[in-house]
Amino acid sequence: MRVKDFHPLNLSPSILHYGVPVVSVILATIISLLLLPVISDLRFVWFTLAVVVSAWYGGWRGGLLATGLSVALADYFILDPQFMLARNLGELIQLLPFIIVAIIICWIEDHRVRAQRALSSSRDQLEIILNGISDGLTALDSNGQVIFANESAARITGYPSAQSLISLPANVIRRQYELFAEDGSPLSPERLPTSLTLKTGKPHQLTFRMRYRDTGEERWVTTKSAPLLDHQKQVRQVINIFRDVSDLKVKETELRNQHERLKTILSSIRSSVISTDTEGVIELVNPSAVKLLGWSEKEVVSRAFDDVVKFTDEANHTPLANLVHNVLSENAALERSNTTVVFNRDGVEVPVDLYAAPIHDAAGETIGVITVFQDVTERRRADHERLHLTLLLEAQRRRLQNILSNVPGIVWESTFLDDGTSQRVDFVNSYAEKILGYTVQDWMETPDFMRSIIHPDDYPSAHDYVRTQILEGSTSISLEFRCLAKDGREVPIETHFIVLMNEAGNPAGTCGLMTDISERKKAQEDLAQYALDLQRSNEQLEQFAYVASHDLQEPLRMITSYLQLIERRYKDQLDADAGEFIAFAVDGASRMKSLINDLLAYSRVKTVVQDFAPFDSGIALKEALTNLEMTAADTKAQITHDTLPTINGNQAQFIQLFQNLISNALKFHGDQPPQIHIGVTRKRGEWIFSVQDNGIGMERQYLDRIFIIFQRLHNKEEYPGTGIGLAICKKVVEHHGGRIWADSQPGAGTTFYFSIPVSNT
Repeated sequence: MRVKDFHPLNLSPSILHYGVPVVSVILATIISLLLLPVISDLRFVWFTLAVVVSAWYGGWRGGLLATGLSVALADYFILDPQFMLARNLGELIQLLPFIIVAIIICWIEDHRVRAQRALSSSRDQLEIILNGISDGLTALDSNGQVIFANESAARITGYPSAQSLISLPANVIRRQYELFAEDGSPLSPERLPTSLTLKTGKPHQLTFRMRYRDTGEERWVTTKSAPLLDHQKQVRQVINIFRDVSDLKVKETELRNQHERLKTILSSIRSSVISTDTEGVIELVNPSAVKLLGWSEKEVVSRAFDDVVKFTDEANHTPLANLVHNVLSENAALERSNTTVVFNRDGVEVPVDLYAAPIHDAAGETIGVITVFQDVTERRRADHERLHLTLLLEAQRRRLQNILSNVPGIVWESTFLDDGTSQRVDFVNSYAEKILGYTVQDWMETPDFMRSIIHPDDYPSAHDYVRTQILEGSTSISLEFRCLAKDGREVPIETHFIVLMNEAGNPAGTCGLMTDISERKKAQEDLAQYALDLQRSNEQLEQFAYVASHDLQEPLRMITSYLQLIERRYKDQLDADAGEFIAFAVDGASRMKSLINDLLAYSRVKTVVQDFAPFDSGIALKEALTNLEMTAADTKAQITHDTLPTINGNQAQFIQLFQNLISNALKFHGDQPPQIHIGVTRKRGEWIFSVQDNGIGMERQYLDRIFIIFQRLHNKEEYPGTGIGLAICKKVVEHHGGRIWADSQPGAGTTFYFSIPVSNT
């Protein structure tokens, strides 16, 4: 921005044009008169100066006026004779050089003034033009100082006027901003086009982001810098043209985002998309189309559509040629199903759904065609599977209907009504009529039918039980009650149902099964009566066994006593055979007594759980070892055991169990003294007890036989006994909910195992 020209005198142009010559000539006359004695030879110098001044301010007319006045006044006041006008040719000759010089000066000054005025006018017009353009324009000297700036430059750089921008030093201006390159990295002033142009003398251009430190406002600016060189090819000035491209950058960002959004959408959709121009040349193809066609994107773009893919009508196997041309000619969308796409590359046919439509610009002109096709191979397979599943579901539905119709029970589904206590039956199988006599319509059309069929005496307790279960969070409920049949019969019913919850977690309905348990009730009553009769019979048998054993032992004692009396009294009179016969009879009577006692012990093993109580099995083992202390001492046995657990059962029976198993190990020992170990381990919810010995062992085929009553593997002469001890062990273990078995090898000993559920501990 230049400072406007101004005249030293604030006068109008007419006064300057005519007043200045008059005043100048008068002053020149006065000065010449005063200095005439000194400058007699230079009498016209001041008049010449007056002409120059007049022509400077007044142009040609002012100069001529000053020339005329100077000639007149010089002739009258300066030339001899003074105070007289020229009367002869000599005086005119003296004035002629001055006149010629003055005219030349006037002509020169007139041209200068005209040129100056034209230049000023051009400069004003240029200034108006430069201030009117939207681009910023600055001129910098070789030191980087701004010497010219238009108003747009001031506006873009954030200054109130161009003059305020020009008045600041370059380093002050640079400190007003933070500069960033397009990639977001900081931009130093040395990388700006101005600095590069000053350094290299070549034009440079750059787009960058500037942030005002005071306000934080940001703008994008594109700057072009060009050098002005002197005659030595050195940079004299730098002209900068810069443009605010913030709006353009925003639009570019939006366009880039839209492009990325479109690219993401096209990449994410499963349909194949191809865009062509009006000549059928492919401009855009998405990844799904690339994958489906078997071409790469570079191979597809810029090729003719018909060279890449061909469509065939699957119904009549006719090709759909010139697809793009047909869409453009009809200017309407084309949509076809049951179409097959054929790839040029490998000839593979894939069924697709096809859609093609013209693309219009904002003015409504057609600029291309968009083609979308969807691979329907999976859909067709899914349709076939869906049809198959539908047929299968229908078959299952009929099968389920047949099953529900023949289920020996009432299958139902109901919905709770708004009051929360009533139910509406939504489904019931036809078997319900066989049980209670009510039809399906009765169940589904009668309001709150479920309540009406439950016996009035059972309904309150059943309702309270169900309500309590639901409040406690239970959704699977079982209970029994009586129902009133249509003919008035009372039918005992057992029901199992689940409570259906809605999305809010509140009860919404029920579904379940009701069964007629009349026969089961009858069987339970019969079973209870049978159990009562069996208990009574067992008690009678136990009493009989006790009485029988007592009564049988009395004659045996009498037989044994009299045989022993005969042997003592008539021993001398009897031969050897008679003594042997008496010994046989006494031994048989003793064995019969042992057998009777063992049978009595076997019959006294009770099979009811009312006699169970928690006890320490280690104490039971200790009692059994105390009972066997004499036998263990006689055989020099070594007996060890683990720490045994506390269990819930019959302690007396466990003492007998341990005693029988340990006694068995003491009896069937080999040449070495018995070594017996009682162990226990916990495995899968059971205590596994073991009684291990180093006895004679047995063959594996006899391991199941030994627990049967009266079964013996050895004769009574080798090992005494009745064969009831292990049978008693089996009965005790089974009474406690466990099992017993053995593992043995001849000559290597035997290990008896029995299990007791942990729930009994």
